[in-house]
Amino acid sequence: MLAQLQRIGKALMLPIAILPVAGLLLRLGQPDTLNIPFMASVGNAVFSNLPILFAIGIAVGFAKNNHGLAGLAGFLSYTILSSGADAINSSINLGYLGAIVGGLLTGWLFNVFSKKDSKYLSYVGGSRGLAVILIMIVSFFLSLLFGAIWPSVQNAFNTLGQWLTETGAYGAGIYGLVNRLLIPFGLHHVINTYIWFVYGNFHGVTGDLNRFFAGDPTAGGYMAGMFPIFMFGLPGAALAMILAARKENRKVVAGVLGSAAFTSFFTGITEPIEFSFMFIAPFLYIIHAVLTALSMFICFALGIKDGFTFSAGFLDYVLNRNYATHGYWLIPIGIVFGLLYFVIFYFSIKFFDLKTPGRELITAGNIGNSFILDEYQVTGGKEAPKVEANAVNQANTSADDRGYAYLQALGGKDNIKLIEACMTRLRLELQDVDRIDEARLSQLGASGCIKLNKTSAQVIVGTVADLLTDEIKQYL
Repeated sequence: MLAQLQRIGKALMLPIAILPVAGLLLRLGQPDTLNIPFMASVGNAVFSNLPILFAIGIAVGFAKNNHGLAGLAGFLSYTILSSGADAINSSINLGYLGAIVGGLLTGWLFNVFSKKDSKYLSYVGGSRGLAVILIMIVSFFLSLLFGAIWPSVQNAFNTLGQWLTETGAYGAGIYGLVNRLLIPFGLHHVINTYIWFVYGNFHGVTGDLNRFFAGDPTAGGYMAGMFPIFMFGLPGAALAMILAARKENRKVVAGVLGSAAFTSFFTGITEPIEFSFMFIAPFLYIIHAVLTALSMFICFALGIKDGFTFSAGFLDYVLNRNYATHGYWLIPIGIVFGLLYFVIFYFSIKFFDLKTPGRELITAGNIGNSFILDEYQVTGGKEAPKVEANAVNQANTSADDRGYAYLQALGGKDNIKLIEACMTRLRLELQDVDRIDEARLSQLGASGCIKLNKTSAQVIVGTVADLLTDEIKQYL
């Protein structure tokens, strides 16, 4: 089930990934910024059609090999579901939940039926044509079912939203804690989707993110608390790890973590810092999750409201300042959290002798956002013998061929059943995860390897994930 939830999380990233550009256009086109109505209309066109984009994006993301025809089927499924249910009960609004259901249904049916082989399938456009037809038929019957049961589903989610409203700051804190703890498993997008796009209602607009930009004065409480952590907290943690590194390694570590800290502050992209200590020092990551929860609790309790379309970085903070409520408090709160992160991380690393970057590994380079750490340590002031990299030997393949080297480290061609990219990770379905050579992956630049069970794994490689997946697939 965890493996399937990961596929859902990866699929949800496709529609979410388009929000930054749309949000930028929408915000810059407003009268209080550049005052360009055309630009605002273009951005609003994306937000107005987000449920359709979710249905298409999720269907493509969930279908194996991101097949484009699944996108068309996802659009048809959502349209049939929403139109059919509305005809039965006009009070029904499937919205994002209907889009997610339609997208996942499409992706699953497409994967099952698009590879069927029969001479009779030529009459319906082949196996993929059959898949699209079956998706439409199933969506038709599901629309009948939704027409009957969806009011109860809506009431259940309204009850959940009411509970979150009543819990107030505690609910925001719980969300912040769960959000960070789910990141190692790649499942944070699942909970984010509900909070950002479903939770609450303001004149027909749902979700904390959407309602915030629609002018809902009660929205933004579930996003504001991220700004102090992303802009100040994690950069403070990066500074602590730099100063805690060995003197001979500090310059190299500062180059890598310094750029990661600036990225977190300016854009709100936090994974380069988080993955630098997530696996090496899980204790610190738990502290990070708790501090995130504390920030969310404090900001909500103080009535601070702010939002983002990309992430809680300085860029979104500046662009959305006029929409925020008490947004100026985020800066002093952030400075306090920055100091808190620095002190806790620095003294924890020193006291517990945590092996954060630069404390035991001699050299570090950079591929995308991930570290390359050569496997030799300092012993009595001398270097232990360096572990030789596994030789890459194949006809017409050079030793520095990254795709082939990763393929071998993952256990070879016959070990890989499915490989997909998701932002900074390779998501893998394998014959046996024990065949993964983690030491070799580390030499190649991977920041970590998550083994979910005997057949499912993730490898953290940084922003080269998409390119690397294509390179590996050339050998599959």
